[in-house]
Amino acid sequence: MKIHRHRFASICLLIAGFLMSSCASVNTSKASADNKTLPPAATEVTAIPPEAQQHQFEISKLTDFKIEGRMGVQSEGYGVSGNIHWVHSQENDVIDLYSPLGNKIAAIVKNIDGVSLTSQNGKTIKANDAETLTELTLGWRLPFSKLSDWIVGRPANGVVSAFSWDTTGQLSKFTQDGWEISYMQYQNEIQPALPSKINLRNPKMNVRLVIESWDTSPQFLALDANN
Repeated sequence: MKIHRHRFASICLLIAGFLMSSCASVNTSKASADNKTLPPAATEVTAIPPEAQQHQFEISKLTDFKIEGRMGVQSEGYGVSGNIHWVHSQENDVIDLYSPLGNKIAAIVKNIDGVSLTSQNGKTIKANDAETLTELTLGWRLPFSKLSDWIVGRPANGVVSAFSWDTTGQLSKFTQDGWEISYMQYQNEIQPALPSKINLRNPKMNVRLVIESWDTSPQFLALDANN
């Protein structure tokens, strides 16, 4: 599908804002609807399964991560896809977005001074926070403050509904802030298991994330944050 250049740039900025607005939320958090959960078979239960409680406890400890992967976005009949490199710590974030051909589309940095996005042509846009950045670039604020929790397989703080779990206790699906978050696959070879395929959907947008590698060790952060 051919996308108008202006629309393509807008979607890229939307993606950047979507990611960056979530970065402040990666702290320890737990599901807030323990007594309203549904297993995959849609049989109502009164509590989170023990396996799920254990998995949520394990991933609640994660505060830093690095991912490499691919992302696709469909919005209002338009689509864009590419590669993503995201390094997150509690103090800083560095996100690089690439086209399918490997060209860097945008570089985003978040630190105590705010958020900046540098596009492929070298133009830099700065804001105090990611929601303001999306308002400057797209004309409206995107309230995506949850993704850094969602991406590791846990709900963020706030109202959550429509839980489901797989037989191993890994979260399969839930709804929060008008978004349906579905986990289609986990990387079970790492511990704790972390998502490798995630779908985020609301009435206006569908976002697919394929995470090819996770790194939750602290030693990478100082090196990557300076790139």
